[in-house]
Amino acid sequence: MTISVHEYFRTRKDDRKKETRYLNVINKDSCTSCQSCATVCPVDCIYEVASPIPGQSYHQIDTSRCIGCQMCYRSPNDSNEHYTLTICPWNAIDMLHNPNVSPDEVSVLAPYWQGTEADLPWGKLEEFGYQLFLEGQAFVPTKRQDLVDVLNWFLKPNWLYSEDGATVAIADEYQRDEDKIRFVATPAGRELLDVIFPKWSRIFMD
Repeated sequence: MTISVHEYFRTRKDDRKKETRYLNVINKDSCTSCQSCATVCPVDCIYEVASPIPGQSYHQIDTSRCIGCQMCYRSPNDSNEHYTLTICPWNAIDMLHNPNVSPDEVSVLAPYWQGTEADLPWGKLEEFGYQLFLEGQAFVPTKRQDLVDVLNWFLKPNWLYSEDGATVAIADEYQRDEDKIRFVATPAGRELLDVIFPKWSRIFMD
């Protein structure tokens, strides 16, 4: 069964031993919260963000715990070269090459950074940047300062927004409690991410 975002981050443990080759991300606009993905996830890294509005709840994947097993995307044992049994009935899940494992020579985000710093954690920024692009938000555990530090780069108003050199912050810290922090993309940040990320590093297994 699925677990609520609050309960998930209250009981979450950092149990992944190393970076995985693939990551999965859910598009909340396509997700119907049917629980198909959460039911098959072997590491229980999928949680539900409930909404008081009927039909508006959706699921998200904790990419920092995802092991890239593909189980929420397709059933490997029941698929072959001619047929793919997909798990999500709404095609709401994207599978990605993990940018932390084999990063590009130049990050897709690098041309848009206008700050003085150059040694940003580009792989992690791409990982969470794609979540912000696809879902408009990202949750990280409050106690994982390394992940909080990554998301804080998106809060800096140094991201190139227009040809005349205007810069914006891509996200804001929207909500924080003792277990989790919710970062939400700004309107201008969403527009910028729409330029940066379409078709980025997605793997279409079917």
